[in-house]
Amino acid sequence: MFLALTTLAALVLLGIVQGVTEFLPISSSGHLVLWSDWLGTTTGPGLTTEVALHLGTLIAVIVFCRRDLVAMLSAKASPGLWLVVSGASLVTGVLGLTVGPLIEESLGTLFTAGCGLLTTAALLFFATPREDAGLSRGLDDGTLRDALVLGLFQSAALIPGISRAGATLAAAFLLGYRRPEAVRVAFLISIPAVAGAVMLKAGDGAGREVLSDPEVIAGMGAAFIVGLVALRFISVHVDRRSLVRFAIYCAGMGLAAILSAGAAG
Repeated sequence: MFLALTTLAALVLLGIVQGVTEFLPISSSGHLVLWSDWLGTTTGPGLTTEVALHLGTLIAVIVFCRRDLVAMLSAKASPGLWLVVSGASLVTGVLGLTVGPLIEESLGTLFTAGCGLLTTAALLFFATPREDAGLSRGLDDGTLRDALVLGLFQSAALIPGISRAGATLAAAFLLGYRRPEAVRVAFLISIPAVAGAVMLKAGDGAGREVLSDPEVIAGMGAAFIVGLVALRFISVHVDRRSLVRFAIYCAGMGLAAILSAGAAG
């Protein structure tokens, strides 16, 4: 098993990779598949370890979005924000429970990850607005249609290689949200989705045992710290130039994955 062979340094490294790829629009799931293949492992970092690292980045996004979350819990948030967050989370939850297991079983391949990364590249390139003139909406303007679109785009990240951050940012831009609000809504709706996935996968005894391992906790800490840095970075650098660079990176990684899959086949 991976955990029996790993070291503290390896888990910290995985935490850094998770923190970077979870919040920058380059797909953490796609990178996990790539690492699994290119490092010659058949199981990747292990399901329970992956859940632990996701828990680290979940805590990071909760800290980053704490003001919005406090406002929502104290009933100070607008009905529009509540509608978008709850509606998008419901859509993601239903699709995650129904088609998520099928996707996890059948699409966790290098070729699929490559195609997903190319999809992320296309979303970032074509959905990112060239100018801000058409972006006038804020979180108070949320509608049921917004919730449905954001939930569907977020659910696309069930497919390896499609970035949750990239897909939801693209959806928010297409819906006309201003750049700062697009970042906020993208990460707010990710909290229930990631929290639900963590609870489902870490609820058994094995998951609790792994989550109490000091080396795994170190990996979680690395994911948390790097995740906060990545969140801050993307909140500032969400302009077209930066997102096009991410698109180029995803396209290159996607082509590399597809070529590797062809060579292996």
